Amino acid sequence: MTIKTEDGSVSEFPFLIESVYTESCGHSSCGIDSGYRYLKTSYANEPITFPRERLDLLQANAYATILFKVTHPNYHYNVFTRGFAPTDADDPIYVTFTVKPFTEQMNIVAGWAEQGKVIMQNAAPDSDEHFNGKMLFWQERFNLGQMIARHITLTKTVYLPHFSESMQQRVIEKYQPIFKAWYYGVPETDCWDMVDCRKQILKPRKAEYEGL
Repeated sequence: MTIKTEDGSVSEFPFLIESVYTESCGHSSCGIDSGYRYLKTSYANEPITFPRERLDLLQANAYATILFKVTHPNYHYNVFTRGFAPTDADDPIYVTFTVKPFTEQMNIVAGWAEQGKVIMQNAAPDSDEHFNGKMLFWQERFNLGQMIARHITLTKTVYLPHFSESMQQRVIEKYQPIFKAWYYGVPETDCWDMVDCRKQILKPRKAEYEGL
């Protein structure tokens, strides 16, 4: 397996990749989420090998669906799904996943919010279009803040514990100021629903940044 980045960047820190075997829901029962659990690290563009392992499939000769969860403080968290056909061959199976810088994902969501602002500016103040634009703006700003908070939590609770204390300190020193700027850059998104968002949209964030 190889991890590539959309913008061609190569971070000084490795990706954390977790694999898990899963089976989809069928007519008689729902699938399982267990087996083939491995945690590995790899830098961008550097191949990493996951072991070949015979899985105990619920149905003989079925495709095995493997999830690969990719975590990194600089890139958007993603879960990639691949189906592998049954085989006894020892030849390696090559897989490449491409990840997006987290700032790019932030810009995408911020762009959706900006669309709402444009709708508001081009519509009469009391019109349905103005109201819909305002709802879109608030909701996407809320989603942006939630996404940033989740990214910080993933880095703190999933990514960092896998590494040595010295590596953790290096990551924290680099990303602590970056995460803090992202967190306070969307101050109206500590609200948890649209009713609260309407009240808090222009107020300072209540929840303090806890850090990594």
